Amino acid sequence: MADTPIQAIGDEYAVKISEAFQKWAEEAQAAYPQIVPFDPTPIILAAMLAAGEAQTAELAALLEVKIEYDLISPEAIAWAKKYGADQVKYVHAGTKAAIRQITLSGLRDGLSPQAQRKAIKQLVGLLPQHVIAVQNYRDQLFKSGMDEASVDRLAAKKIKKLLNWRASNIGLTESHTSANEGMRRANEDAVKRGVLDPKEYEQEWVVSGLKNVCEKCLAMSGKRAPIGGTFSNGSRGPPIHPSDHCGVVLVRK
Repeated sequence: MADTPIQAIGDEYAVKISEAFQKWAEEAQAAYPQIVPFDPTPIILAAMLAAGEAQTAELAALLEVKIEYDLISPEAIAWAKKYGADQVKYVHAGTKAAIRQITLSGLRDGLSPQAQRKAIKQLVGLLPQHVIAVQNYRDQLFKSGMDEASVDRLAAKKIKKLLNWRASNIGLTESHTSANEGMRRANEDAVKRGVLDPKEYEQEWVVSGLKNVCEKCLAMSGKRAPIGGTFSNGSRGPPIHPSDHCGVVLVRK
């Protein structure tokens, strides 16, 4: 199934958020311990507004009316700021938890403060479970008889891979959440203006065109809900899990 325009916008901004996270991780590693929390709020707001503009254009073509785009409301900006702040707290909490994990391991293994500092600088941005995975990986390499330089090189590759994974996960999750929210707000705003009749139109869930669609998303494919209402799973629409690529389209009842 082809992706909707809103899903395409989500993908576009996913790249921007992912790149911003990777840049933040590099700068945070260099600046440790003065780590500034990762803040994707400006990109989240941009994604939401881009989706709102796109959906307004879709509505104008569908209804054959002229609709002035006016989604930059205090409510929309407040949503973006709150959602962005929630993500800042989430990412920062993960970073602090990862640092605690390294510190605890250092105490257990007798690492010097200098060695702990080096480990933290390398691992800033990873999830706590990824920190453990890297540490276990290093232990396995040392036990195999590998020298420290080789262990550091291979561990660096693993760290980069895990950081890329997390950056992609954050990018997809935040961008598609923002894009879908922009689409919903455009539809609901059109209803409030009397341009879009909720008695004639409703929302339909569109699953991702990707191969690895989960069972929860497949179960929602084609399901419908009122504009501004909730779907049968209790949500206002996608995303319903990290890296969810689903979208919603407007259809006649």
